[in-house]
Amino acid sequence: MDFDEKNRRQLIRVIIAEIGMVLSVIAIVVVSTMAAMGFVISSNGSIEQSGLMQLHTLPTGANVKIDGNTILARTNLSRTLSAGTHQLEIYRDGYDSWQNQIKIRSGALLRLYYPRLFLQNRVAENVKNLTTIDNLEFYSPSTKRNYILYAEKGSPEWQLVDVRGDEIRTTPLDLSGILPGMLEEKNPAIGKTTKPETHEFKFHGRIDEIEWSDDEEQVLVKVTYEAKSEWVLVRLRDIARSMNLTRTFGLGDTQFSMIDSSATQLYALERKQLRRVNTNDGSMSRVLIDNVKTYQNKGSKIIYLSEASEGKQAVLGVFRDDERGSTILTEVPENVQVKIGISRYFDEDYLVYAFDKKVTILRGNLPSYREDNPKPNPDELKPLVDPIELAEIPDNLVISPDGEYVVAYKGQDFNAIDLDDGEKYSYEAPTNILQWFDASMMYTVKEKQILVWDFDGANQRNLAQSAKTSSDQEVEVANSSVMVTANNRWIYYLTQGDKFTVLTREKIRD
Repeated sequence: MDFDEKNRRQLIRVIIAEIGMVLSVIAIVVVSTMAAMGFVISSNGSIEQSGLMQLHTLPTGANVKIDGNTILARTNLSRTLSAGTHQLEIYRDGYDSWQNQIKIRSGALLRLYYPRLFLQNRVAENVKNLTTIDNLEFYSPSTKRNYILYAEKGSPEWQLVDVRGDEIRTTPLDLSGILPGMLEEKNPAIGKTTKPETHEFKFHGRIDEIEWSDDEEQVLVKVTYEAKSEWVLVRLRDIARSMNLTRTFGLGDTQFSMIDSSATQLYALERKQLRRVNTNDGSMSRVLIDNVKTYQNKGSKIIYLSEASEGKQAVLGVFRDDERGSTILTEVPENVQVKIGISRYFDEDYLVYAFDKKVTILRGNLPSYREDNPKPNPDELKPLVDPIELAEIPDNLVISPDGEYVVAYKGQDFNAIDLDDGEKYSYEAPTNILQWFDASMMYTVKEKQILVWDFDGANQRNLAQSAKTSSDQEVEVANSSVMVTANNRWIYYLTQGDKFTVLTREKIRD
């Protein structure tokens, strides 16, 4: 054979082998990429794109069934599923179960971080007598679920209960001279051998509202005394630094809201003018927005509704506290009922407003003020979904504690919208008052029992069915406030004893 011909054939074989290797690598990369993107070959040979489910549960280590088939892994887990609806069941020995139908979208991530299982056969434990029956002035669990604040009627002392551990700790707080309506009274001496005349404070007002700061070290309190209301910022760690906001800033009928986690900065709405006040130095800003009917804020970002006036239509606007002016989202049609809300979820701003029965949700970044154009840039805010039509005009529009859900409701007709995907869930709730059990669950106390359910209306459970007192009696809840602790180990609520209102708890997780 000719030597050159032999070399030529060998070169051809090398080239063919290298081409084959390159094509194999490309095929592997393409297949791996498609698999990572959720593409699979279906039973009929077509290529379909699946979705990914991330499942976190409380507690972890739960068993999972998907469409009736038990999978090997336990929670927390991730799982690729074909697009469409699937039946999901979660269960664990010693706990109740959780079931729901989930919807998987092609190429999309479904985050299920809220399923909660409750320990069965719980024992209700009485941990503290708070006061005699019908003698409670107020009872307020903190928003981060680490503390409980309460006071007896007329008492100058509040009680701060720390529930972060298995052993509770109570700290008395002396509010004498701090709250309006706290008056000093004389206790006259009686007889020659009794105690001499003494003086003590007694509270003659009424606590109408309490709002906790995010750091749980301040509470914003509305006190009514002698037919007028005043706002006080109570500093729980340093009572002496508490501030009467109404008197310090010379404000009348005012709506306050906190800007930062420590309540150093507050918004104050008085006579339709929105200002910022500083509780450290007692200063007050210029008028930030004028002619404001109502507003909601998330930190220093604001959505507001202006008041219609002669020759001027009401508008819906947004405002960044560090800018000179506001941005107009839309004009408000006449004779419509308006509800507004603002949220921050996964590093995006969400603006929510309802005009009568139509709910609009915008997502993106709160637009910056432009003097030459007061309307937002189309690239800054985009609709999450098409406007959502409700069956009725809602009386309330509420954002969930972690900002993930919007709930519009009228009476017991609830409409929950998931900001993750814009899905709407409509159902009849067992109550007409919305209370959050945690970031995703709601609850009510009904006929002395605790009912809980997921934001979408699924998995309604009666917690009282699984709990008994130490003497094997059924639990009877005496107050509408129920709190699950931040460590997700206990629930606390009030029961009524023979003589006392009692702080009671149950362990809901091992």
